[in-house]
Parts: sequence; C-alpha cells; structure tokens
Amino acid sequence: MTPAIRLAAGSGPTFGVDDLACAAATHLGCWSDQGLDVTWTPVRGGVAAIQAVLDGSVDVSYGGLGPVLKARAEGKPVRVLVSMARALAQNLVAQKHIIEPAQIAGASWAIDGVGALSHHMARLIVRALGIPDAAVDWQVAGPPPERIARLLAGTIDVSLLRVEEALALSLDPGNGLHTLLGFSELQTLVPLQPHGVLAARQDYIGAHPDTMRRLAHGMIVASRRLHDDFASFRKVYDHYVTVSVSPDDVQRIWQQERASGGFARDGEVTRAHWDGQIRSYAELNPELAAITYDDVVDPRFVAQALEEVGRRGERS
Repeated sequence: MTPAIRLAAGSGPTFGVDDLACAAATHLGCWSDQGLDVTWTPVRGGVAAIQAVLDGSVDVSYGGLGPVLKARAEGKPVRVLVSMARALAQNLVAQKHIIEPAQIAGASWAIDGVGALSHHMARLIVRALGIPDAAVDWQVAGPPPERIARLLAGTIDVSLLRVEEALALSLDPGNGLHTLLGFSELQTLVPLQPHGVLAARQDYIGAHPDTMRRLAHGMIVASRRLHDDFASFRKVYDHYVTVSVSPDDVQRIWQQERASGGFARDGEVTRAHWDGQIRSYAELNPELAAITYDDVVDPRFVAQALEEVGRRGERS
C-alpha cells in the first residue's frame, strides 16, 4: 500500500525559488519514486501550516523554521524532519523615497504574518542594521501577491520579495520601486538566514518512521537535482512560478542560488546549523522558553536517507 501524506503548503497558492525544492519533490517524482502519495493543502504561511499539523488536519507541514521553534518553546509536540533550503532567495524592495537602509526606521514594512518567515527574516535585517524593532511599522499584508499589490499602490514602504518577483518589478520603469538590498547584500547582512522545513507531530513521526525516511530521501534528492541540473530547475520553475522573467534571468537566479549553497543537498539538520538558528531565534524572542537542538530536530530520517544516497557536504 502506498503511504499517503497530507502536506500543508505554507507558501499558499504561489511558489517561488525558496519553495522549489518541495515543489520539485512532487513534480520531478522524487517522492513518488519513494512510494509516497503526497497531496497538498495550501495554507497561509508557516504559522498556519504548523497549526494544521497540530490540529491533525494534515500530516506534515512545510514553512519557515520560526513557527516550529515557537511551537516547541511553547511545549507543542512538533519536530523538524528535513530542511527544504538553507537560506532565502529574496530581495528587499522599497519605494523610491527610501534610498538608504537607515530610512527603514519609521517606515512601514509589509509581512506575511506575525511570526511568519517574512517577519522572521525582516526582524533579523532590522537588528543587523541597528534599528530597533519597535521603530518599524510592521503591517500584515499576506503572501507575496498581496505585498506586491501594497507596494504598487504606494500604501507600504518596504517588503521582502522573492528574487524573481523583485526582478520583474525592477524591469517595469513605471512603478517607482527599487531593490534597496539585494540577495548578496542580505547574505552579508544576515549570514545565517531562516528557511523552510518539513515538520510533523511527534506521535505521527513515531507511528510512521519508514514514511518519514522516504519523505526525507525524496526531499534530499529533489534539492540535489535542483542544484545539479538547470534543466530540472527550469522544469519546476516553469510549472510552479507564475512570475515572468527572461530565460537568461531564470538561469542567473539558479546560478546565484547554487553558488550560495542555498539548496539543502544533505537535508541540513546539522547540530551546528541548528544551534545557530535556535540561538538567533531566542535573541529575537527572549520571552520564549529555552529550547535545544534535541527538542526541535529529529535527525534520524535524514541520516538514514544519507546512508542511501551519500553525503555531498553542505556549504557553510
């Protein structure tokens, strides 16, 4: 019997480069090759995805790592199974009157939701710039299409957008928007970035260990195919990403993501990486209870998958 997995898709109805590994695991047959039948349930953000797991309406969530860390700090029984990426492929887009990062102080910033991946990364950027969190007018606007609409309407000052979305906006001279901080600048400013993960409830993990191994295996193979083969990347990009940019730009986006080590070719559940993520999140949220790697990550299934496919060596 083919194991069925109900997967909450925290990206909602749209996909970007940050989401492609999960999309690739389905579209390139990486999960079906493992004998899995994965069905998608779009939800609005990683917070909603984790809540769907806790409610039992889905089996596994994918979304930002922040909601998983928060849930564990609150004593909720969810664990990370495998990483979908190792960073974000995003740019910070601003209105034309915001010409220096220091002007973010006092500006309005559109986020997906409080505690969502877009909010988590935004707070890290603000902290790295030395701007108090309270100096920013955080406004919940929803997923990328809604944030773009707010930018185009001029009702928001800045927002993080996927690299392809930012590029498409920059190619339109009539909108008055510009990239305030690009992909490389954000990597320098925030070297350890939040990213997407697959997570599940502990009781589900305990009842389905072989299914979890297959899930991790398929995720790792998908990440490697995206890293190794532009044709595979382009196939998934064309199917899932609705933003139109030139073929040359798609290839540049792939090369940028590949060179940065953004694809989680070994599933990224290493203790050093996650100790850093947990420490960074705790610094942003000192009111939460302390948690450890062993509280949050269940590395067994990535380890089993790597025994089957070998290690590639994640770039730091």
